Amino acid sequence: MKVLTLYGAFDMRLEERPVPEAGANQMLVKIEYAGICGTDVEFFHGHLPPFLRFPILPGHENVGIVTELGEGVTGFEVGDRVICGPPSFCRELCSSCKEGKPNICLNAFPGRTAGFGTLDGGYSEYLLINDVVHTSIVKIPDNVDMADAVLFDVICVAVHAICGSRFKVGDNVVVSGAGSIGLSLIQFLKAGGAKKIVVLDVRDDVEQIVKQYGGDHLVNTTNNEDITGTVKELLGSDIGADVVFESAGAPESFVNCISCVRPAGQLVCVGTILTPVSFVPAAYHPTEPDIHYSFVYTEADIKTYMDMLAAGKVSFPGMVTGIFGIEDVVKEFFGAEDRKGHIKALINPNL
Repeated sequence: MKVLTLYGAFDMRLEERPVPEAGANQMLVKIEYAGICGTDVEFFHGHLPPFLRFPILPGHENVGIVTELGEGVTGFEVGDRVICGPPSFCRELCSSCKEGKPNICLNAFPGRTAGFGTLDGGYSEYLLINDVVHTSIVKIPDNVDMADAVLFDVICVAVHAICGSRFKVGDNVVVSGAGSIGLSLIQFLKAGGAKKIVVLDVRDDVEQIVKQYGGDHLVNTTNNEDITGTVKELLGSDIGADVVFESAGAPESFVNCISCVRPAGQLVCVGTILTPVSFVPAAYHPTEPDIHYSFVYTEADIKTYMDMLAAGKVSFPGMVTGIFGIEDVVKEFFGAEDRKGHIKALINPNL
């Protein structure tokens, strides 16, 4: 089978490996789509966290068709269409898993998460699920397109962030970042009864899709000298937003976000910021903002997304902006000089 292996910054190679065989408690899945995560792009361009050990086979946003079941695997059949999600609860039942919070399992990330080192990800024609019992494997309803199902990673990050926040009906909200996660946040916040949603981004050309997804206003932070004042004016509030969601994953976005939170409001950190943030914490002591971190999602969040898709309650038009073959994606996407026109890109190994 063909695979894409990352050996280091700007070094992703197309290789061939034997197709794995499913052993006890394992499952082999033929990949239909693998989502390209922003973290994978960051890794390719040299933003490398210390836990990475090269070479790695990336890809943690995967959907496909079950082709082989190992001994002891129950509840699935060959031919099932499935989402291959992150680890579920760990075999050790750590304190987080006992509390029903497997997304912050002490053992799951990064070592037991496919695509981050020791376990191969889905940038390949086939994916071996190493431990079915302790992995979030969710069946895709018959009426759900797999190209929509593969969006689970970004959509469920948004679902989990909102469910874990203090957001309530009638709140004024700011969302920083109009990428795939930001757009998902906007849609669910609008559906959940947000009063006004102001979106911060560095581009003007996303205004149409921001409003299509439910955003009320777009502020370009690159040419605005008073972001806080502009946000207050657009919200019709002299104190700021009730809840602010940072989803751009950039230091300057964090600084913009915390300045937009009303006194005793909440900043929800959703984006992955890989570089230091420079701000003065003491400047915000007088307003007591609540800074809350939200990390990935749970199997329950995936099932919620599948149920909503199957019922036709949500849709994400225009989010997928490119589908690449496994032989072309390095040149046409990862190594491209300009990826700004993309919101969410996918790999289809069958192209």
